[in-house]
Amino acid sequence: MKPDLTGILMFAFLGGGIVTFIGSIIKFFNAGDVLNFYDEKIHDKNKVSKIVGNDIFYTGLGIILIAIISIFLNNKYYYAMIITQTITLLMGLLLSCYHFFWTCKK
Repeated sequence: MKPDLTGILMFAFLGGGIVTFIGSIIKFFNAGDVLNFYDEKIHDKNKVSKIVGNDIFYTGLGIILIAIISIFLNNKYYYAMIITQTITLLMGLLLSCYHFFWTCKK
């Protein structure tokens, strides 16, 4: 089955929208303690909220931006856009995990 614009937009607004929503809650409401593996003895809540919240928030916005760009492209590039969205999501979440476990310690 070939990818189409509907699939790209669904991935963006379901996947990217949820990730952006979670990132904005963590970032703007200082809710870094809602993440799994958060330990008050090990992690600094303000640092986690700021750094990991930014990572997750901008990952979601990147996915949505790729979908908006794909609206203006020819349909032969839709497969590349789906792959780009998937790689952006995976790399953004890996970066968030890296920052959470190694740079947000007290």
